Amino acid sequence: MNVLRKLPIRGQMFLIATLTMGLIIAILLFNYSRSAAFLTKNNEVYTNDMFSQIEQTILSNYDVVKWLTYNVAYNKSIQDYLLDEDPLSKLQRYPTLKNLFINLSTVKPGILDFLIIGKNGETFSLQGSTLNQINVTMPKKADSYFSAIQTCKNIGIERYCFAVGTNIFSSDIHNRYTNEIGQIVLLIDATTLTGGYDIKSLQPGTSVYLLDRNNTIFMSNVRHKIGQPFSFPSNGLESGIVELDGELQHIQVKELPQIGGKFVRLIPDDVFFKDIRKLRKQTVIALTVGILLLLIPFFLILNNMILPLRKLYHYMRIHHKEDLNKRVDLQGSAEAEVIGIRYNQMLSDVQDLTGQLVDSNDRLLKSEIEKKRAEFDFLKSQVNPHFLYNTLDTIRGLASERGVPEIREMTGALSRIFRYSIKGQDTVSLSDEIRIAEAYMNIQMIRFSHRFAFKHEIPESLKGTIVPKMILQPLVENAVFHGLEPRYEQGTLTITAHYDLNSGHDLILTVSDDGIGMSEEKLAGLKTRLHARNRGTDSGKEAGVGLLNVHHRLQFQYDQDYGLDIWSRENQGTVVTIRIPIQMEGRADHV
Repeated sequence: MNVLRKLPIRGQMFLIATLTMGLIIAILLFNYSRSAAFLTKNNEVYTNDMFSQIEQTILSNYDVVKWLTYNVAYNKSIQDYLLDEDPLSKLQRYPTLKNLFINLSTVKPGILDFLIIGKNGETFSLQGSTLNQINVTMPKKADSYFSAIQTCKNIGIERYCFAVGTNIFSSDIHNRYTNEIGQIVLLIDATTLTGGYDIKSLQPGTSVYLLDRNNTIFMSNVRHKIGQPFSFPSNGLESGIVELDGELQHIQVKELPQIGGKFVRLIPDDVFFKDIRKLRKQTVIALTVGILLLLIPFFLILNNMILPLRKLYHYMRIHHKEDLNKRVDLQGSAEAEVIGIRYNQMLSDVQDLTGQLVDSNDRLLKSEIEKKRAEFDFLKSQVNPHFLYNTLDTIRGLASERGVPEIREMTGALSRIFRYSIKGQDTVSLSDEIRIAEAYMNIQMIRFSHRFAFKHEIPESLKGTIVPKMILQPLVENAVFHGLEPRYEQGTLTITAHYDLNSGHDLILTVSDDGIGMSEEKLAGLKTRLHARNRGTDSGKEAGVGLLNVHHRLQFQYDQDYGLDIWSRENQGTVVTIRIPIQMEGRADHV
């Protein structure tokens, strides 16, 4: 630092200029590297999106093919044909099998043939295919096993196809039950798996390959490579930069476990970074021109600043303390003139600094308010919606077992809860809160076979009271999961509302249940957390997080006199009390 202080002003200015230019270059290099990383990341996201679409299409078609093979394997006509040992009787079954295959081949476009293979090697095919033509060996326990691609003929046209094999086991309890009696092989057009997904519309230079289990290309936007083996790099890298065919390529490989194949995307390095390199070249040219243009005003400003600064330096050296009331007149650059003016207005600056201090305090206060508001919004967002996932599971179970009105009732209640939870306003009427709590209880009563009862006692005069949204549902949910559900006997949940006669302007809401309750120690711990000064988020797995969130929301919105109170006894139930100021619909003030 001493060396820097001893440098002349001109030297220090040049040093600053050099450091500034170095910093600009470093920033440009950093931005270039970040742009390249961002491009790579976007490319990965684009590839993942494209792979996800292709994978979903393949999975959907795979399920259809698997369903077809299972349908054939356990069809009674197929079972009878394979179990029948009489050649004449088998011959009589041919028309039935042929009609069955014709009907099933219309289920999915691209089905080329069905082939039934018996244990004795006897075969039946819709299009006359044979084992020699298929030229594939299925595993011993084949279950919708996709072979490598091969050439198949259909209506005289050659195309690439997959042979999908599944073992057939006897389902006749009187004849070779559960024994393997044959095999079904389904020939499908390879393009059927992608469902016509258009891999032509890719960014220029990009190559996409779909490989079978032998790494043979069965679909690609590079048409002439279809049917050829794909050569992976020797280092086995599945994501990054590799050298293929003497050229640097960006490769990404994804597995297709349904068919035992792979998805490969290649982009040449010069194509991948084409725009970035063009931008880099333009940036270097612009930087060079900018530096040359800045040198001229830099020297002018440097010379314009030295003279007034030396004058100021001389003035400050020759004047003593008794001459501090004198004023200095600096002629030169704008900066030098400002220095002289600021020297003469020092007392005025004190007032300015005082005003700035007040403004700073005001900004700090606003920042604290915004912090509290953000904390309040965060707590509101913590209402645990895990019951929705349980509800969806129950709906799926009911749908698979029986078609009953309960499904309609549950989905209707769930829909109301969803719509209610995403409404924009933060306050609603008490009647709306009751309806959502009732919808939630309808779902839970169906889930637990009406083991719960629900009732509410709300005076008509209080139904229009304005309350914060979603303050009852978390309490009802807490009562069900921690009070009524573990009880195993019939239980009741009750919601009541009344005026607080002592205060005359507060609304008292209670959510009570006759469930298992809680011990004095557990209740004391919950109350301690409820009234703790630290309002950090609690784990969603810990009992009472819904109570804590509602309590903190109410205290943020009103003040410390409002919130929740809890009473509970083991095997006697739990009562949660809410106290909030009364506000009626159509009025902005508290009643």
